[in-house]
Amino acid sequence: MKQFILTALFLFSIYTCQAQDSIPAVQHNDSVKVENKQASGNDANELATVAYNEGRFKDAIAILETARKEGLEKGVESSVLYYNLGNAYFRTNDMGNARLNYERAALLDPGDRDIKHNIEYMLTKIEDKILVADTFFLHTWFRAAQNLLSSNGWAILSVVSFLLLIGSLVLFFFSRNVFAKKTAFYIGLFALILVVFGNIFTFKQKDKIEHRQTAVIMSGTAPILSSPDINSKELFTLHPGTKVYVTKEDRSWLEIEIDNGHIGWVQREKLEII
Repeated sequence: MKQFILTALFLFSIYTCQAQDSIPAVQHNDSVKVENKQASGNDANELATVAYNEGRFKDAIAILETARKEGLEKGVESSVLYYNLGNAYFRTNDMGNARLNYERAALLDPGDRDIKHNIEYMLTKIEDKILVADTFFLHTWFRAAQNLLSSNGWAILSVVSFLLLIGSLVLFFFSRNVFAKKTAFYIGLFALILVVFGNIFTFKQKDKIEHRQTAVIMSGTAPILSSPDINSKELFTLHPGTKVYVTKEDRSWLEIEIDNGHIGWVQREKLEII
């Protein structure tokens, strides 16, 4: 029995390590910030920080956009850079680009409190005030737990929890002390739960990054129609900074859903994928 359990754990460890290796590389430099943060030694970010602090927000945007494009060419994204861009765009009252960059930052680092705070504050400034449709409380809790860490964070926690589980099993099987066995059992059970949910959250966060199905309205006004046809009935209108969920594609049209559950079609040029 012991050999079977240890063999199963060994195979699971290989699976967990492979899961961690499959996570896309995300460059996260906590020292590179624009607002209420310290600047790093990187020339571009230092220049952007100086421009931002002097009120030259458009200059800061130009510098950071150049850095963003250079990073994308190398296959690297930074939640901090997106956060900085969001701040700079917000200062120029460009709610579309501000929301877009804040949401991209949140996608890479969902647990960051500054990002969450700025998104919540920005929601008070955009034109569309959309109430969120009621959702099952367990789904809300599950999503909130998932967003506590990034995909890399959950992967690291899974590996650490797995090592703790191995240690607990060794202590449980080979210790003769009853108290030690009980302690090892409960710690191992807790570690097992963390391993299972850590892997689930890792792959869900990874899937959100690789298959981006949310977007932000960028156009001044975006009419939402009943079908992918310019002559179809207009259902409602959205404005810059509103986040939508993309559900279907049809040529140059996207079917979108908003937080209150309403669905319609919009021209692709009116929004940008997060």
